Amino acid sequence: MPSAAATHQTWEVIAVRHGRLLTTRGDFYLNYSGYGQPDGPLELAYWIWILRSGSRTIVVDTGYSSDGAQRRGREVLIPPSEALEALGISPDSDVDLVVTHAHYDHIGNLDLFPSQPVYLHPAETAFWLGPDSCHSEFQAVVDDADLARLRQVAESDRVVWVDAPREIAPGVTVVPFVGHTPGQLVVVIETAAGRVVLSSDACHLTEELEADMPFKHNTDLIGLFRGLAKLREWQGQGAIVVPGHEPSVLGNFPPVEGALAGHAVRIG
Repeated sequence: MPSAAATHQTWEVIAVRHGRLLTTRGDFYLNYSGYGQPDGPLELAYWIWILRSGSRTIVVDTGYSSDGAQRRGREVLIPPSEALEALGISPDSDVDLVVTHAHYDHIGNLDLFPSQPVYLHPAETAFWLGPDSCHSEFQAVVDDADLARLRQVAESDRVVWVDAPREIAPGVTVVPFVGHTPGQLVVVIETAAGRVVLSSDACHLTEELEADMPFKHNTDLIGLFRGLAKLREWQGQGAIVVPGHEPSVLGNFPPVEGALAGHAVRIG
């Protein structure tokens, strides 16, 4: 795991569930029929994450847009803009943004951050803004409007490229995890409860991690398996690994009260 920051600065992680999908195991897992298990219902949660330490705030991903949700039949439980507003975050707030990858449910509201620094993996923008992503397998998980905004960010002077583990603030390290996408990023945070790993879509669900059962959409399957193994290694070393679409997160950590009651929890 990345070494702890010398300053021992600790952070609080707020996880906000903004959306939900009721699907099936067969539709979610790659080659599910090969496991010899019966099909059944499966719930996915859609999250954004807010990291806070003193006056510093880092937002991780922006969720899906209302248009993206409607096109795909995803439920909007609370618009990300409303959730951020409830936490005192507005388009002119002094925050940093980490984009873990470019799928529609992670960059659907980039316009909420028109001028803030954005951390991105260069391989992510190169792939999704380039010709290799033209195939239907890849286009199913992105939206043109979102990619247009991503291009604006990538061509701006506010992008911060991350192609190797990088401490972006004392106690917060962003780590590339190639597999789900070419530039997937994982965020490692030092909290009062210990080290928290926001896996984003390097691992969607707890079962995916424990049973080594990957999601159906990936660009590098071997890289994906290596990433799952690394997350299990970190978990064995005591890290709290938070899968990117796990619904049980809402019941496993203390709730946030007020306007986000029922939508958000505190981790660390």
